[in-house]
Amino acid sequence: MRKIVLYSDQIIKENRKIDYELLRLLNKKNPSIGYIPSCSDLTRKYFNPKVQYYNELGISNIQYFDLDKEYDETKINDIFQSDAIHLSGGNTFYFLYLLKKRNLVKSLQLYVEQGGILIGISAGSIILSKTIDMAQFGDEDIVGIEDRSSLGIVDFQFMPHWSDDESVKYLDLLKDYSKVKKTTIYACNDGDGIVIDGDDIKFIGNVIKI
Repeated sequence: MRKIVLYSDQIIKENRKIDYELLRLLNKKNPSIGYIPSCSDLTRKYFNPKVQYYNELGISNIQYFDLDKEYDETKINDIFQSDAIHLSGGNTFYFLYLLKKRNLVKSLQLYVEQGGILIGISAGSIILSKTIDMAQFGDEDIVGIEDRSSLGIVDFQFMPHWSDDESVKYLDLLKDYSKVKKTTIYACNDGDGIVIDGDDIKFIGNVIKI
């Protein structure tokens, strides 16, 4: 039973409807969340606001797991004891590079199969698709990654931070990509998201199908 929550971002009040869906999936008092950043956050500049964000939802058990400069192999198993795993935003190419470097792709797939909840934010949402091709429309490949195949936990592509400006720049390109690759793309404005609970998919906000 897949349980997945995909956010375009996680900083504005408009996300509350998605937050409530996350709490419904967690369905327990003070659940634990394992936070995986897309790169090292040595000063916790990005992690600390997420702690505050989850605190406002009544969640205080949030653990930071670095796959980069502060990587500690002995803590890896602890990630998968969490009720949910948060995959942060950032550079999608570098994030996928780290997940593969630490051999976590299959582990995350198994985690979901066994009932764990995945929370994707922007890049963390893109990574749940079969490929991170959507990252080319906004991210820079700073690692020269050759194999863009990713977790493949969802059978569609996720395009975050959609807006009128993004539509003008990328809509035709995305339509062509969708047609050639025979895949569905869901574009989400900030504040919008997708919630998957088993076979049920719920679209929150103005999610655009391409």
